[in-house]
Amino acid sequence: GEVTLSTADRWIQSKMQATISAMHECMKNYRLDLAAQSIYEFTWHEFCDWYLELSKPVLQSEETTDEQKRGTRRTLIEVLENILRMLHPLMPFVTEEIWSQVAPRAGIEGDTIMQRPYPEANPDLADSDAEAELDWVMQFILGIRQIRGEMDISPGKVLPVLLEQAN
Repeated sequence: GEVTLSTADRWIQSKMQATISAMHECMKNYRLDLAAQSIYEFTWHEFCDWYLELSKPVLQSEETTDEQKRGTRRTLIEVLENILRMLHPLMPFVTEEIWSQVAPRAGIEGDTIMQRPYPEANPDLADSDAEAELDWVMQFILGIRQIRGEMDISPGKVLPVLLEQAN
């Protein structure tokens, strides 16, 4: 069916293009250490820490449209499948095992990740607007977390927030 991509969906796709480009550069120069660091940073700090958390409200909300839910589900599985292909040269056995579970969900036919092409960056998916918007959101969330920590306010306690000049 139809899909609608959220700002977070566009953001993670954009960040993934930069990671794919970085991985190509690292591999070309035999800098497996930098390749491992690049895919680690993307997987844990962007995909897991931020995108997975930002996708939960979309998937769990009653107000989200089916198109938005499909867009987020598709983005989740596509990004995960790309992560596995980028990581495969560095962690072949683990990625093969996980990919065998992910591929059918992503609608990918094939017996092995080894026969899938290495991801290629798509410059059309670079989205500086989505990156700028999500950067603002992340700084806002980190600011609230810092205030909670400094004032010893429980993460479960709802706080009213007043925003000035937000546009």
